[in-house]
Order: sequence, then structure tokens, then C-alpha cells
Amino acid sequence: MSHLTLKIILVILIFNFIFNFTNTNENNNEIKGKDKTVKTAEEIQNKYKEIESEITETISNDEEYETYYNPVAEIKEEEIDRSLLEKIEYQAFLNEDTSEEISNSESISMKLETDYSALKGITTFRGNTFRDSASYGYASVNEKKLEIVWELLTGSIDGWTGVGWNGQPSIVEWDEEIRKLMNISEGKKEKTGLREVIYGTLDGNIYFIDLDDGEYTREPIKVPASIKGSITVDPRGFPLLYAGQGLNKVGGRTVETGYRIFSLLNQERLYFINGVDKFAYRGWPAFDSTALIDKETDYMFICGENGLFYKVKLNTEFNLKENKIIIAPQIHKYRYKIDGNQYQGIENSVAMYKNLAYFADNGGWLQCIDVNELKPVWIRDITDDTDSTIVLEENEEGVFLYTGCEVDKQGEKGKSYIRKIDALSGNLIWEQSYICDSILGKRPNNGGLLATPVVGKHNLNNIVIFNIARCEGFSSGLIVALDKKTGEEFWKLNLTNYSWSSPVAIYTEDGVGYIVLCDSAGNMFLIEGATGNALYKINLGANVEGSPAVFENMIVVGTRGQKMYGVRIK
Repeated sequence: MSHLTLKIILVILIFNFIFNFTNTNENNNEIKGKDKTVKTAEEIQNKYKEIESEITETISNDEEYETYYNPVAEIKEEEIDRSLLEKIEYQAFLNEDTSEEISNSESISMKLETDYSALKGITTFRGNTFRDSASYGYASVNEKKLEIVWELLTGSIDGWTGVGWNGQPSIVEWDEEIRKLMNISEGKKEKTGLREVIYGTLDGNIYFIDLDDGEYTREPIKVPASIKGSITVDPRGFPLLYAGQGLNKVGGRTVETGYRIFSLLNQERLYFINGVDKFAYRGWPAFDSTALIDKETDYMFICGENGLFYKVKLNTEFNLKENKIIIAPQIHKYRYKIDGNQYQGIENSVAMYKNLAYFADNGGWLQCIDVNELKPVWIRDITDDTDSTIVLEENEEGVFLYTGCEVDKQGEKGKSYIRKIDALSGNLIWEQSYICDSILGKRPNNGGLLATPVVGKHNLNNIVIFNIARCEGFSSGLIVALDKKTGEEFWKLNLTNYSWSSPVAIYTEDGVGYIVLCDSAGNMFLIEGATGNALYKINLGANVEGSPAVFENMIVVGTRGQKMYGVRIK
């Protein structure tokens, strides 16, 4: 039994105990945020020691076992470049009150990526805290083909058509009791095992669709302007939906722009975070980032293009008996300035490891912050605008992140730098670079890494896969697998048409991995993950900027051609 496995066992047992004690009130049939029903600290501590003692005794003869799970990240203080930290100025705010220090009575330690969601399915962009999976379950890959099962029309606003970057749907299988409480159409509400696709699009709608047949499950939710990013479904199974907004004007008229939280019982808007914020150093109010929810402490984490990082105590109360859910958010905001960086906008989605959060900005600076203290742990210059979401990996050698920049501030031609970085110190492990092109001006179209990488698992455990746009030719692209340890090329596949869409790894029950990739000409490829061989392709008719999500054998993605597709892996 490995050291990591023992840590996992211990933390799951402890968290399950705390969760059961703090989140259930059988007398009034309520499910509440953690601070609502609290067992004493002494009882929790005693149970923690009891579980620790049982596990220690069980594996006392295992030489690999050294200590119990530490919910706080073990930062490599002595390896952090302090000269870089001197470049950053930061402040934290609680609602409208400014404070250099924010006290936090609750200690946040995000769940392991494999235990992020209590729901079956994909609840957020790239699935979890590590942002390492947009597929759920196993696929049966027999014929190694793709087949369109259904398609639906979407709309447009001011020339923003269909689904844009980074638009990924969520796909969830609701608990039966919750499903029957929601405003799902009668025919679908009674469907056992309903898998609901929830997709935000550039026409300002959030659509609700039956994964099996492409039929609508309920009326769409309408927001004032285009949605460019992806939506989040509450991973606790609560009927809550979280959605950003990508643009602030319709027909030349400025509209309300920010981040919204909806009840999925009746689609009522419960809360709005205004992207126009006097505390922000940047005025652009959009949210392309996608939220993470900590189901233990009832906190939400989201980045804004206004340069703010938000830590939101939701204070959720869900009453099953009364069919009612309420939230009363308290918002902590983190803002920063870095010498020489005037571009604080954050378009990627925050990745998290225990108490640490990772994001990068339009100026090409990567940050690791402690979410309990809202202070930077380390920062690093990563060359250029970085919209691709950071992906984390933990193994026996440590905790690492994979990231890459696009070509933007460098001009019309530059390098996309692909990097592996020690997540606990910010130190570089390896780096590769690829020459890319970009279109600048009023309607920019950048090359480099805009897609989020795939960190391989199972038979792909030795590689990490990057999709690089406008590389090795102005209109072409490159998908490349790099060795995780050395950064050397393992395989590469040249694409005739560039791609911003994030590739998705799917696996069979035997652990054989395949890659699903879409490009700007509307092609969807099925690629053998171990070799990079393109096995099959279909065409969806228009540019795919958005990113697919996969539930077992079904893929869902939208195009700029104002269509959404359900595609079966055969």
C-alpha cells in the first residue's frame, strides 16, 4: 500500500465523518452549509485521533507509511524566489471593507480531485479541482468511430454566434429526489437516470438538454449578453447553477455584466456579482473563468477579468421538505499589482490543491495564493497572455502544474512556452517552446496555447498533451504529447486547421486512452492516445472553439455555426 494511498484513505474517512456530522439535520430534513449545524471541535478532534490510530495500527508494519494526511499544502519555503514576490503588491477585501489582513475561522482544504463532486458527471470546466478531466466514466471503444446522434440550433448576439471559447457543457445525472423537485418538464422529470446537459452559449442562453436524445428538459435561462466561458453545477448535488458572462454590450448598449448564481428548482437568480467593481484595477467586467465549490466549507472560488480573485462564503441552506434553497454570500476579494504588468485580467479557471489556488493573467504572470490567508505564496513570469487553464498533478515525486502561453504581447509572431512547474515552489521543471502566429488589432485571433492540456492517466500516464494553435503554419496547428519527466516530444500530430478547443481524454475499462479533439474547420477527431494516430473524424460544419464534455460514450460540444451536437463514440 503506497504512502499516497494511505493519505487518501485517512482524509476520506475524516472528511466523511465531519461532513456527516455538520451537514445533516434529520429532524427537519435540512441540508445546510457547514457553519449552520456544528458538532463540537472536541468531538471532531477525538474522532480524528481515533481514525488516525486505527489506520496507523493497521499499517504499522508498512515502511512506506510515515505520517497522516496533511490538509495544508507542504510549501517548499526555502525554494521560493523571494525576489519575485517583492514585485507584487496585494490587498484583500471583505465585501465593501478594506483590510490588509482577513481573519478566517475556517480552514479550507479542497478535496482530492477524484472526490470533488458527489454528482455523477462533469460539473465544471475540466471536471474538478485539478482541472484534469472533462470526461466521466468509461467508454466502450469497439469500432473506433464517431457518430452524430442529435443536433440542436442555437442563436447569436451581434455577430457572436453559437458556442465560443472556452464553452464546455456540464453533464450531470441528478439524484432522483432532487430531480423531482426541479422545474424539469414532466416527461423528463420522471425519467430514471436522466442525464442533463447544461450549456451556456454566445446567444446569452443557458440550455438544458437530455443527453440521450437532444430534447429540451426545461426552458433556457437568459442572461443579458453572450456567455463565452463554461458553467458550474454545484458538486454537492444542490440545485445551484453558477454562470459567467463574456460581453458587456448588446446593440451598442451597455448591459449588466458579472457572475450569477441561479436556483435550479425554479431558475430564479439568487445572487449577482457585479463585474464593475471600484476595488478592481481593471475595468473589464467579464467572467470567462469557471467556479470551483468547496463542499466541506461552502466556499466558492472564481476569477474575474477585472483582475480580482473571489472567495465567496455562500451560506447555503437547502430545505428538501419545503423545496427551497437560499444563499447569503459574503465576498472576499483579492487584488494585486505586479511591477511591469498592466494586464491583470484573468480568463482561465482557477485550479486548486488543498489550500492553494493557481491562476495566470493576461500579462503573463502565474500566481499561487493561499486561500485561507489570501496572500501570494509564489509568483512566476510565464512570458505572455495565458488563457489556458492550469492543470495540476500529484504523484509520488510531488505536486506539479502544466501551463503554456499564447502569442499576444509578443506581436504577430512569437513563441508559445510550454512548462512544467513545481506547484509548491514555483520552480521550473522543464520548458519547451513552439513558434506561432497571431492576428492582432481590433479583431485579434491568437496563436499558441489557448486549449487546456490533457494530463495522461492509465496507459497514457507518462505523457501530457498540448493543443497549440497557429503553429507550424499560419492556419495550421499542432497537437503534441510530451514526456512528463523530461518534456521531450513523445509524439506529435500536425493539424491542417488550428484549434482553440481543449482536447479530452477518454478511457476504456481496461485503461486504454483516446483523445477527442475538435478544430477550427469543424472536424472532430478520435485519436489513439498512446501513438497520436488519428483513427476517425467527422465534420460538424463550423469552427469549434468550445470544448467537449464526455459522459461515458456520449460527447457534447457546440460550434460557432449555431449548433450543438451529441456524438456517440462507437
